[in-house]
Amino acid sequence: MDTYHGHVRTPADAIKLFEACRLGLLPRVQRRLSEKERQSIRSGSVFVWDEREAGMRRWTDGKSWSASRVSGSFLTYREMEGKRGGGQFNNARRAGKTPDSGRGSDEDQEMDGDGPDGYRYKQDGLMKQSFSITTSAGQHLHLISYYSRPHANSPELPQPTTDPQLRHIIPVKGMYPESTVHESPGPAVTRAPMQSSPY
Repeated sequence: MDTYHGHVRTPADAIKLFEACRLGLLPRVQRRLSEKERQSIRSGSVFVWDEREAGMRRWTDGKSWSASRVSGSFLTYREMEGKRGGGQFNNARRAGKTPDSGRGSDEDQEMDGDGPDGYRYKQDGLMKQSFSITTSAGQHLHLISYYSRPHANSPELPQPTTDPQLRHIIPVKGMYPESTVHESPGPAVTRAPMQSSPY
């Protein structure tokens, strides 16, 4: 059900996958994932869909995610375990703070594994990123990719722009007018990726 297995690092990677799908070389998602398909999501899973063709704007995968963070042209999310018990006082004590000392910085919470409002980042959880664009033909295309933070033993995932199997795919000039893939004299702007539901 994946469109591709690899790591989408740049808008050029995403555009290459959109073009491969347009040419029929890679499959686009046609519907929402089944429960079994959701459970098979792993690091390297990449999904591409056309809003009208699939009849969906928002991506649902059954996982809990942090609030989005802008990371270049992508929105990035961290997988969460969900609400943990204990309330705010226990959360503050656990972090070595009194209730009066506040929540501390985001960096403190991330180092501790705590997310906002008592949620906890899932240990070895996935990262998710989204990218969206409107083509010159008016198609609203979306890409969701999942990856793990790299470990010493983890194999390197292929990147679309350096993948030998995709080297012959060259996006049609003007097809993706909002992208920065092709150099242009004027400023190019990429449409902000859509926010997906945290569930």
